[in-house]
Amino acid sequence: MSPEVETLHRELVEVQERLNVAEETLQAIRSGEVDAVVVSMQGGERVFTLQGADYVYQCLVEQMGEGAATVSSEGLILYCNKRLSELLNCPLKNLIGSQLETFIDHHNKKSFLLLLQQVQPGKSINRELSLLPATGNKEVPVKLSVKQVQIDEILVNSIIVTDITESKIKEAAKLSHILNSAIAVIKNFRLLTDGTLEIDSWTGGTQQIFGYSLEALQADSALVIANILPEDREKTLASLIENIQAGRSGVIEYRFLHGDRTLRWLASNYVAEWDQEQDCWVGIEIITDITQRKETEQKIAEQAALIDIASDAIFVQGLDDHILFWSKGAERLYGWAEAEVIGQKTQTLFNQRCKLTELIQITTEQGSWQGEIDQITKTGKNIIVESRKTLIHNLFCQSIAILVVNSDITENKQLEKQFYHAQRLESLGTLASGISHDFNNILTPILGASQLLPLKITKMNEPTERLLKLLSGSAKRGVELVKQILLFSRATDGESVILQLGYLLLEVIGIAQHTFPKSITISTQVPAMELWTISGDATQLHQVFMNLMINARDAMPSGGSLTISAENRPLDEDDALINLEAKAGCYVAVTVADTGIGIPPELLNQIFDPFFTTKEVGKGTGLGLSTVRGIVKNHGGFVKVYSELGKGTEFQVFLPAIEGEVSLTTVEQAMPRGKGELILIVDDEASIREIAQTSLENYNYRTILASDGLEALAVYRENQQEISVVLMDMMMPNLDGVSAMRALQEINPRVKIIATSGLVANRKLALDANVKTFLVKPYTIAQLLQMLTEILPPDENKANRIPPLTSQESSSLPRVKLSRDDLAMMPAEWLQQMYDAAYYCDGDLLVQLIEQIPSSQVAIANALKDLTLSFKMDIIMELTDLSKLGVTKDPQEEKDIEVAE
Repeated sequence: MSPEVETLHRELVEVQERLNVAEETLQAIRSGEVDAVVVSMQGGERVFTLQGADYVYQCLVEQMGEGAATVSSEGLILYCNKRLSELLNCPLKNLIGSQLETFIDHHNKKSFLLLLQQVQPGKSINRELSLLPATGNKEVPVKLSVKQVQIDEILVNSIIVTDITESKIKEAAKLSHILNSAIAVIKNFRLLTDGTLEIDSWTGGTQQIFGYSLEALQADSALVIANILPEDREKTLASLIENIQAGRSGVIEYRFLHGDRTLRWLASNYVAEWDQEQDCWVGIEIITDITQRKETEQKIAEQAALIDIASDAIFVQGLDDHILFWSKGAERLYGWAEAEVIGQKTQTLFNQRCKLTELIQITTEQGSWQGEIDQITKTGKNIIVESRKTLIHNLFCQSIAILVVNSDITENKQLEKQFYHAQRLESLGTLASGISHDFNNILTPILGASQLLPLKITKMNEPTERLLKLLSGSAKRGVELVKQILLFSRATDGESVILQLGYLLLEVIGIAQHTFPKSITISTQVPAMELWTISGDATQLHQVFMNLMINARDAMPSGGSLTISAENRPLDEDDALINLEAKAGCYVAVTVADTGIGIPPELLNQIFDPFFTTKEVGKGTGLGLSTVRGIVKNHGGFVKVYSELGKGTEFQVFLPAIEGEVSLTTVEQAMPRGKGELILIVDDEASIREIAQTSLENYNYRTILASDGLEALAVYRENQQEISVVLMDMMMPNLDGVSAMRALQEINPRVKIIATSGLVANRKLALDANVKTFLVKPYTIAQLLQMLTEILPPDENKANRIPPLTSQESSSLPRVKLSRDDLAMMPAEWLQQMYDAAYYCDGDLLVQLIEQIPSSQVAIANALKDLTLSFKMDIIMELTDLSKLGVTKDPQEEKDIEVAE
């Protein structure tokens, strides 16, 4: 064994021996076997006796910085030191024998008495409370350390009292600093059993939270409650008391009138527990200002409200396609309520698995996506939406969901189709307009020749007469065909008058009832007297509704039901948005509905195209509905169509209503003959120049010809003093009509020009060239002569009047204002023939029928001739309608007048 280890071992043995001796000595002292102990000290040995030990102990107790006392189990002070006397500010002689309880703060008395009951032998209990000195009201915070000991078989309590005033002041200062720097107020309170709320203390930023200083609140604790808004005050206090009495903690939010008189939102977080010692609930309440949070919540609520009132469908879907949020706009668009869709996959909801999966992948990769999607609603309705998808990230930039905003563009797409369709029709219209211009140049000489030949040939054999009638009829049919093309392209205008549409409809319905198969039942709902008046061309509108009824008839080869109804229909701005051509206002709406085979949906966008037809070859021109659309559009209206295969089709025609009165009487004057005035005819079509020349010369005008603008200028310069009027075509080679007219005006600013064209659109060009008179091709002789009458000054047109449609000269023919009463005396069969001839625009037959009128009624005959000459077929039909005259036809009635040869 090493020397160091041997030395350490010896020292350990010596220490153990001294410990054993000390233990034995202590045991002897405890048992009373020894009276003194000799202790070796640095200055030598010292003897400590038991009596000496008590003295030393007493000196230590008296000199210690803490108060000390021996108290009986009942709280009676048996002994106390000087320090306790100082703390209680009471002499020792007065303390000994008094109750320590009397120096305990009344809030802590129960706690102190309970402490004395709880203390047990050998165990020490610590408790903080406040002492009340004998003099003065200032409480002294102390810490009591109580231990029960036995003295001569008597249990007493040894109490050490430590003054913790300084530490409490430091803690309070530190806490006050923390609270004052924090935006919060801490309130200590007690809730008594009778519901009374007592506030023990306020700490924290009272100035910032309430607008009042801590001193002000300590002086008047009710100041806070008084400034809670009256609407919130009772509810706030009741909720606080109820929850505390039920043992619940909680949070109360209320509005508070701050000291600066601004309205604030405060939140009170409180907790309380029953204090058995004080027999009440003791709690703490932390009050914070949540105004900013409330304002943020309000903004969020407003934004949420905006989301809900937005017309767009807004929803959020997870990356796994499950729906997480569903706005009110989405409910309105798709029809599903929020509870029905939350948690569902959009792929399942919209039945678009592949498409939507692909879009989620694109959005996840690119961060956003935008495009159009075809979807279905809850009711199975197909819609088109403009979809915008945006990837949503969390605070850690992780993708968590996709925000979807869908706008319903179904109506916009329909309007877009209508717009493209209108553009296509406009292009076709431009093409048709050009074709019709060429047709007009061809038809103008044919129509003129068919009217001139009967005047040139006084005696014709029957074959020649038939050929002329064939020529005239063909020319008229050609004119009507061109009108249809021009109406489709909106390149021609009709003669608009104020009309009562109900009468026109009843007339067309009457024709249909007489001519349509009996297997078709025709029903009407036309309140003629109640309908608003419109402005329009009766002949054109007659054609519109006849075309629609004929189409309805052809759609019901096996019979069915045809319904014609009319009503006054005001349209507002919302109604106008549905149709591209509609405008807000008052309309007369006419509905023509059949129970026929219907129109396939894929053909609905083509039915108004020119030359489009589903009928067999030879049974349809394809111009019927395009003409309908052109006429209605030209009248400022629009057409809507609804159709379902196997159930039928419904056309609705909307015509704008106006204010005015309908007149059925008219006065037409015969045109004068010329006085030998020289007319310059300018046209690049030789046939038109020739027929115009022949026509004018036949009515006592002189003519001079030019084939284009350059030649016209040369001819006019040579014959300026003689030429009275220039009849000039607008579209010519070399120098067009507009340029030629302007050049003529430079030569002679007062030159009289009649511009002619097969396109009504050229009327504006003529007006821009300061030409006031415009004649649409193909024109009749009567229209040309009437135009010359209007443009020539009075002193140049005092020639003898001529009877229309005859070669006889007459200075003045009697005329009257025609009415139905004037024709009521004519035979019913003659009236029916007049009506039919006017309906089919057969001028030749009308002339023959008019010549049957007795010579005693020459004024009526002349007025009817004037109507025939100016093609006022609608007025002739009004005057000769048997149903309106109250005349019944007698099939056995003989003709009173023979037809003139």
